[in-house]
Amino acid sequence: MDRRKLVGLRPQSYEHPSDMRALNVLENTPGLGVLVKKCNEFGLERFLRIRFTGSNLCVNADNFSEINEMVEETCAILDVPKKPDVYIAADGNIKAEVAGVERPLLVLSSGAIDHLTGDELRFVIGNQIGHIKSGHSLYYQMAEFFPVIGAVIGNATLGIGKLVSKPIEIALLNWKRMSQYTCDRAGLLACQDANVAIGAMVKLAGLPHKYFGKFNNDDFIAQAKDFAGLDVSRLDWMAKALSIMGETHPWTVMRASEFLCWIDSGEYDRVLTTPHEAPALPPPIPGAAKFCTNCGWALAGSEAFCPGCGTKTSAAIAALS
Repeated sequence: MDRRKLVGLRPQSYEHPSDMRALNVLENTPGLGVLVKKCNEFGLERFLRIRFTGSNLCVNADNFSEINEMVEETCAILDVPKKPDVYIAADGNIKAEVAGVERPLLVLSSGAIDHLTGDELRFVIGNQIGHIKSGHSLYYQMAEFFPVIGAVIGNATLGIGKLVSKPIEIALLNWKRMSQYTCDRAGLLACQDANVAIGAMVKLAGLPHKYFGKFNNDDFIAQAKDFAGLDVSRLDWMAKALSIMGETHPWTVMRASEFLCWIDSGEYDRVLTTPHEAPALPPPIPGAAKFCTNCGWALAGSEAFCPGCGTKTSAAIAALS
């Protein structure tokens, strides 16, 4: 299959509105700057790199060349200039994750490689490359290790930090769930086949191995569209929202319903045709703070360089693009 390279693709062109809203809420939550700073002080990114590289198999052109080429092609399709380091973890479940802000790395489970077809694996890889392209890694790392970091901050501030840590935790987990909708869209843009994306979702939803090749994906599509219809009732919406509050990912059927709605809206075809064009974005929540990802310094949003450490900010990067 010839997949279109989406030259000039901008994350804003496919970003899910719930992702944008959740990020604004998160960045307006008091105490986030302290948390970012502590994560950097603890060397969280370095720890994750040691953790992933110390126990997993490295993917390169000599070993796992097919997977290496798949990641390279996905980066080219999504217009990500630098391929992340890739590793395979011994895990029979279908999993994948990314870590690292300055030097991103991608970890695929052996179960994902065993159970997904090549095209379905492209969808999962595209999903993870989407996290890298959107700059999700820092907050993802914070969300994963928040219980430990929150406890340390609480002890260091004589318990005061514990009073503000719960709102940050809730905001982090909510944003993490909502950002998954954006990255499912990135996965679809990477594989460029809705049936492949649905096949991957079916397996992620728990399809037993003995039913691989026998399951009717149309039934799953119908289930996903019925699920989306439940939002007509406010009571059903509340039931769904409350039931996933402790989860790090939305329900798989809910995820499928969201990107099917995106396809039906015509936005998927628009991005494939004009990937460099981004729709008009809603204004951010008034007072929403930004923070330097290197030192945690609070930013107004217009700085070219962080006043705290001198790191080039996203505003400067956007001006250069």
